[in-house]
Amino acid sequence: MTADGDHRSLGEPGALAGGAGAQILDQAFDADSLYALRAAVAAHATQAGLPPGRADDLVIAVHELAANAVRHGAGHGRLRIWKSDRALRCEISDDGLPPAADDNPPSAAGDRLAQWRTEPGHGLSLVRQVADQTSLRSGPSGTLATISFALGAPGPPFGLDQRRQDGCTVLAVTGPLDLASAAHLTAAIAALLTPPPSEPQPPGLRLILDLSGLTGWDSSGLAALITAQQRIRATPPARMVLAGLPGHLAKHLHEAGLAGRFALADSTPAAVAALTPPP
Repeated sequence: MTADGDHRSLGEPGALAGGAGAQILDQAFDADSLYALRAAVAAHATQAGLPPGRADDLVIAVHELAANAVRHGAGHGRLRIWKSDRALRCEISDDGLPPAADDNPPSAAGDRLAQWRTEPGHGLSLVRQVADQTSLRSGPSGTLATISFALGAPGPPFGLDQRRQDGCTVLAVTGPLDLASAAHLTAAIAALLTPPPSEPQPPGLRLILDLSGLTGWDSSGLAALITAQQRIRATPPARMVLAGLPGHLAKHLHEAGLAGRFALADSTPAAVAALTPPP
């Protein structure tokens, strides 16, 4: 049965991957072999074509799920990874319940799922933030977690263009926001919030991040957006709106429970209207 109502279900295997694909890794693990498991995942993720930041995200997600499988399963489990032309799909199984004492009978499937760590920054919460799709199911034979990471199609390189529009500052981001580019966005926003003394000090920054050309992000890119929002909120009366976020990334933001951190607009003109005081 499914784990809970708010997970991102993959539906049938290969829903994102465009078919099951070829299996590239099948490895058993226990508490003593998690390091070897992480090394194997890192090697296969890089070889499969995930960029460095996304490969790191996959390693983190697999580790969190495998650690949960060890902690709340029988103490060991198995990881399988398939590669299609569109994605990597990983399955982590926990091989059932740990041996139970006479006064501690096995939990029901729902109780076992509830034991898996879900607090922010750990376990399932962290996995939902970094994976493109997740699913968690449990039954008499154990718990099966499935995650999918899209293999990005070639696109434009990272770019950052700044302009003024109707009293607002627009930063247009194109290409991937990832480990290699996140620092550029962070530095650009910091410069806007603290201009040199020789330049006129703005009465209150009205910033629009035009993300319509964004092709994807990893955990570093997502963290850069969260950090930018935190800095804006710490510098009133500055305000920031994310405009034109592509549909799949907007969905990811909502399903990871992060959309509430940001003001969102469908387009740059809509963001200008939201930031412009009435006459």
